[in-house]
Amino acid sequence: MTDAVFLERSRAGLARHFPEVTARLERMGALESSLVVADGAAVDIRFGERSIYGGDAHGFATAQVEAYVAKPLRLYMNRPDDAGLLSPVSIRLARTMLHHLETEQYDEISRYPTKCPSFLVVFGLGLGHHLEPLACATEARWLILVEPLVDFFAHASHVVDWQALVATFEARGGGVQIITDLDPTAMTAAITGVMSEHGIPFADGSWVFTHYPLWAFAEARQRLHEALEFAFINRGFFEDELRMVGNAVTNFARRDFRLLEARPRLRRVETAVIVGAGPSLDEGLETLRRIRDRIVLFSCGTALRPLLRAGLVPDFHCELENVPELVEVVTAAGKYGDLSQITLIASATVDPGVPPLFAETIFYFRDSVSSTQIFGRRHRFVPLTAPTCVNMGMAMAAYMGFTDFVLFGTDCGVRPGAKRHAEGTIYRDLGVWSERDRKSRPAIEVEGNFGGVVATDWVYDACRLMLGRAIELYRFNAVNCSDGAVIPGAHPCVPEALRIQSPTVDRALFAAEIKQSLSRYEAGALLADTAFDALAAQTVEMFGRLDAIVEELGCGEADFALAFQRIVDFKTTCGERHGRTEALISGTLLALARVGMFYGFRIADAAARERLYRAFIAEFRRIIAEMADQTRVLFARLAEDEVSASASRRAQGD
Repeated sequence: MTDAVFLERSRAGLARHFPEVTARLERMGALESSLVVADGAAVDIRFGERSIYGGDAHGFATAQVEAYVAKPLRLYMNRPDDAGLLSPVSIRLARTMLHHLETEQYDEISRYPTKCPSFLVVFGLGLGHHLEPLACATEARWLILVEPLVDFFAHASHVVDWQALVATFEARGGGVQIITDLDPTAMTAAITGVMSEHGIPFADGSWVFTHYPLWAFAEARQRLHEALEFAFINRGFFEDELRMVGNAVTNFARRDFRLLEARPRLRRVETAVIVGAGPSLDEGLETLRRIRDRIVLFSCGTALRPLLRAGLVPDFHCELENVPELVEVVTAAGKYGDLSQITLIASATVDPGVPPLFAETIFYFRDSVSSTQIFGRRHRFVPLTAPTCVNMGMAMAAYMGFTDFVLFGTDCGVRPGAKRHAEGTIYRDLGVWSERDRKSRPAIEVEGNFGGVVATDWVYDACRLMLGRAIELYRFNAVNCSDGAVIPGAHPCVPEALRIQSPTVDRALFAAEIKQSLSRYEAGALLADTAFDALAAQTVEMFGRLDAIVEELGCGEADFALAFQRIVDFKTTCGERHGRTEALISGTLLALARVGMFYGFRIADAAARERLYRAFIAEFRRIIAEMADQTRVLFARLAEDEVSASASRRAQGD
């Protein structure tokens, strides 16, 4: 029987911890469903003549939880490299831990993490009989309860002691989060948002339970797998950050350039055409020839080669990558057209061998990367430039003032039986790239731009969603002539039907106006106030502080989760203390901690886990010491190079 005191306490707990739910119930007034009570107990919920539980909610939930515990649905990583954790530094740590396990004759680790902080995602509240036994069985630290039918919170208060439920999870160091969105996309975003707030590595091993069938639950559950595949990916590697800082300093020191920043600009009347290297570009080349005199053409990454082969010389070429192989790729493309007619737009981290191949260079600061954190703090980085050059192309055009866009070759996926890239790209023409391309298999199915289904993967799916976000955020007028995945907000149009209403572009006037709108820097000017010696000293202090933290962790109990949290705390509390040089290592530090969690939480035996933890801490400290040495060498070289470059510039001035 539902006790009046219990009901009052439950409602008070709901109001205290989830006031937005209580407020919605109060605004609703009459409920759309009704509670069924038998012998004083809540036994069902009824919508008109239909009931959810067939009169026995407790029995239904008990059987459901027992079946789930016997065969649970869990989210987990197969291998650390699936989550992009394994840079050379991280590979070294992983090998050390695996060698330790082999020495201890651990032939096999468990598929799921054990005895670790995790999330329990419950789709559906109903009367809530399942919540307490699930909390007990899973021992999860955080509960994410998804229930769009707000009526059920009123009914469940007859069964669920909200105060006690929250206390259970808070006692474990976690809490309870309620999501009431009905849209599956919003559901998924809210779930991953909660996980990211508490630490996305803890999603490894999470429990997913569905209480009753609802179309939105099924869709959100499927999208959750895809969203976490992207969320699991680690951002930033030490080796890559070293290269990017070195590239940026060299680029700023050697050449004059213009800088594009995320600042409001006067609207351009011309139409910007953004070209990617998707297979549908082949069908769009004739249309591009037809409209070429009335558009501003942006080639993105590997689209440069097929455009030049077709006699189409872009106004701008966009490059995002920082690898030295890019010099060879662009040089090869230049055999088909005159690069000296093209302005390069590139991240400041691009390989220094690329800018000299073009007429002029426009740099920009990428968000998050170490070179931006260290050298670009006085400037506005350009957002939404990842994960592909197509995203970068639209962002660059946007901050030049364009609002009208047409997309070609931005397929963001592959139709069944189609090639993955346009003719004339390095992927199609060079064997080594073709082999690499074949190893990548699309795994996600999305709606096609002209109907049907298109297969994609997390990179290209993120590309199209980020394009859609930019279109929505900046209210662009966008047309998509690509025969690939739907890009939200872009209107589908077959290339033959495309009509450009704007007049012929006055190239000389256009170029002059763009140049006037951007800040120009002579070689070395942007680095004039950079004290490399001071930066080097700040990194020494940073690595010393970090080593002390890890040493302290090694003196405590074997807690891989605590190690991760201490690294997160270190990263978030640095501020200006180390001149933002922690950006060089922050991504790798998180990856190292996550590699430790992956293996550590898959060892059930407490004594074996303890020994593995000590091996993890010892290798972690050795890696920190070696990263400190490499960073010291980098800043010493950069300081020496800048002195030499300054002397050369003075000599040329004399």
